[in-house]
Amino acid sequence: MLNIGLIGKTEILEPHVKRIQKIKGVNIVGKTSVGTDAHLNSFHFSIPEINRIELIERADIIIMDNSSILPFKMLCDIVKKSKHIFTIEYLKLTIDECSQLVSLANESGSVIQVTNPRYFTPATQWLNNHLITPTFLDISYVTEETITDSTLISLLLMLIGTTGTSPKKIGAVTFRTKETESKFNNVRLEFGDASVVNINYGNLPPLNEFKIKSYSPGQFVTLNFSTKVFQCNNKPINLSEYPPVNEIDRFLHVVQKKSKQISNIEDYLIVLYAVQKINKKIMQFSTH
Repeated sequence: MLNIGLIGKTEILEPHVKRIQKIKGVNIVGKTSVGTDAHLNSFHFSIPEINRIELIERADIIIMDNSSILPFKMLCDIVKKSKHIFTIEYLKLTIDECSQLVSLANESGSVIQVTNPRYFTPATQWLNNHLITPTFLDISYVTEETITDSTLISLLLMLIGTTGTSPKKIGAVTFRTKETESKFNNVRLEFGDASVVNINYGNLPPLNEFKIKSYSPGQFVTLNFSTKVFQCNNKPINLSEYPPVNEIDRFLHVVQKKSKQISNIEDYLIVLYAVQKINKKIMQFSTH
């Protein structure tokens, strides 16, 4: 039996808890909550509230959001004790802090999995298994929502399984339009096998679009996540062999050593390095 402890905001944790409660062989021992009375509901009261020190001691696994309720030192202590962590949001870590967690996880055998929902979609799984390299990968992500580092992190984590390694060269530019309150960013990643990833992302209301196109020798792929149209060489892609994967299920399989790690803290570190370089280039561009 795996004992699970929850740390974070009730409204963020609840959908994942509902999934966990359906899985055999796991037991939620308690939670340390963050939030206001407005978010309290039956879920909040059905799981006992425990102070975070006791919760960490009793749990084999911690599932958490990015709340500041857990100091970095305590996060390190969890990993040192060989306990496992699933983050349902992106932890606010510096590169040095993330590097420390990587080292501690390697020493203790702790599994730290970072949320990566785009990676586990059937279409992305198909791409990871069928993409011919070298490739030119063109990604377009346009939303009405505010663009943050988390937007870029989610796209780069999605690519970990496709590109495999960190890029050798990074370029980035940004354009803003005050009149329409729009922002457009372009990132170009070049890899050692001559593959190129071109990412266009931004806040361009009222548009909402997410597409991936790849151009490879003898292969042209279009994945339109907005319209749910997925094609290879102008023919529909059969995704029946790639059912949606639940991240919590996958994480528990990794903890039980039934699957290899995906979207782990080392992948997150690679992405943080890339985001740092991209932000530096964007800041330089925006000063001109």
